Order: sequence, then C-alpha cells, then structure tokens
Amino acid sequence: MNPKSLKSERLQIMTTITTLLLIVGAVMCVYTPDNFRWKWWASYASQITIAYWLLGLLFLSLKNSRLTMVSFVCCAFLCIYLKSTTNPALQSPAKTGEPTFTVAQFNLSAFTGDYTSFLKILRNTNADIISVQEITPDWNRVFDDSLGVTYPHQCDYQSLDIYSLKVMSKYSFAVCDTLFCGNVPSLVLGFKEKLNKKSVYIFSTYIAPPIYASAFRQMQRQFDTIAFEIKKINAPTITVGDYNTHASSSEIQIFRQSAHLNDSRRGYSPSQSDGHISLLDVPTDHIFYSNDFNCIDFQTISGFHSERLGILGRYQFVKDSLIVNK
Repeated sequence: MNPKSLKSERLQIMTTITTLLLIVGAVMCVYTPDNFRWKWWASYASQITIAYWLLGLLFLSLKNSRLTMVSFVCCAFLCIYLKSTTNPALQSPAKTGEPTFTVAQFNLSAFTGDYTSFLKILRNTNADIISVQEITPDWNRVFDDSLGVTYPHQCDYQSLDIYSLKVMSKYSFAVCDTLFCGNVPSLVLGFKEKLNKKSVYIFSTYIAPPIYASAFRQMQRQFDTIAFEIKKINAPTITVGDYNTHASSSEIQIFRQSAHLNDSRRGYSPSQSDGHISLLDVPTDHIFYSNDFNCIDFQTISGFHSERLGILGRYQFVKDSLIVNK
C-alpha cells in the first residue's frame, strides 16, 4: 500500500474515533445515566463546554474542518442546554422599596480551621438566616453560646450521623418542624407573618453524596418529598442546602420544575468573593426561591485560605407579595 494512502487512512480512522468521542462526551452531559462516573463527567458540563470551544480553535488551526465543525456544534449544543438549566438573567434585578433579607448556607465538613475563625466568617456575612449542615455536638454548643444574642431564634436536628442540621435566624419562627424522607431529615421553618396570616418558609436539607444508582433514586425521593410539601403549603418559599449534585443535573431540574423554584446562581462562575479563581469548582450547594422573591445578589463565601465554605443570597420580595416581619 502506498505510504501516503496508509497515512491518510489512519488519519481518517483517528478523525472518526475522535468525532465519536466528542459527540458521546457532549450527549452524556445532557442525557446522563444513573452511573456515578457519568454523573461525575456531567457535573463538569460548563468546563467541558469551554473545552469544546478551545478544541474547535485547535482543530481550526490544524485545518481539520470536520473536527472543527463537530467541536463547535457540541459546544453550541451544550450552551443551549446549560442556558435552559440555569437562571437566564444576565444581571440581578434592580432594588426596589420592597423588604429584603439574606440567607447563608454552610457545610462544616468544608472547614478545617478553629471555632473562632469560622465564627468570624459567619458574623461577617451578617446574614438574617443561616443554615449550617453536618454539625457536631461541639459545634452546636459553640453556636448556642457565641451566636445566641445575634441569632436568638434557632432550630436544629441532632443525630450521630452526617444529617445534623441547624438554622439560626434573626427572625422569630412561627413553625419549626422536621420533614423526613425515610430517616433523612429536612428542617422546615415558617417565619411570623405580617400579611394575609401566612408565613414565609425555609427548607434546609442535606443530601448524602450519591455514589451508586440507588443513592440517586434516594436523592430524587428527597426532592420529591420537599416539592410535595412546598406545593402543599403554597407560600413564599426558599430551599437551601448542600445537595451534592450540580445545578444542571436531572434531579435538580425535576425538583425545580415540580416545586416552581428559581436558581439563585446565574450560570458558571469560577471566581469567588475574595477573587480566588477555581476553574474546576463544581458547586453542589444551592439556594432556590419561589416566584414571590427576586434574588438581587448571590456570592460564594471563602475562608482565610481560599477554601470554599458556603454561599450567600439576598432576596427581595416581589411587589404585593407576603412580607416576613422581624
């Protein structure tokens, strides 16, 4: 065989294989089976989209028109998908005269410092409502002793596993309850009403990292339980927690659609509030809110060593909505 023909044939085979890999990689980000490895791959959909764009530029410089086209088409396909699964607003809504409040979410497993440094970070947020997860008995006592004056209203669920939760608030509770899905708890807080004899509700939930197919089904059952409760109470609602899955996952999308919730996060952002850049960061903590609110600010909270500790959102009531009162 002519060496030139052999080289051309090998190049064609490599191009075909690369084309198939590119297409499969993009499709698996959207139509992801309940498999941990594919779920892990799909969690990097934003970064993979950027990678497809860079590959398109690379193949363009190599004058490989077929791979250039495939890379850019896959990039566009993922862009359309990500746009449909995230908050489409390019900027935060304008502030109005309606009441606002802030909600912060932390998971103590992400913190490696001492009590004092974490309490300083927590106080600096000046959040009105703080949800903390994976709390130990020692941490629970620290919060009671150190933050009891600033946050006089506290509700918690204590256990010896990873599902210990605590919500601290500057607002008084009308409801402090625990919602169970199997043996997994969620805290349900209703705040004292001011209008129409109704409350504003906060759901604080922790979902264990799913590493096998049945764990993904358990995750979906938890979301279904919370969505059912949200529809039943039919009141302004915010859900907060470390859900251990990315915002574009099918579990999150089904949950948001069922409960009619919006995402506080506006797409992929590798930067944190202190300016630290983390290109491979995949946020699994989320704050979702009902149409009774607008999210006018959202940021990531970092520690002294740039570790990612939590998130903070500021919410504004939509005009003529219910108002929570201190």
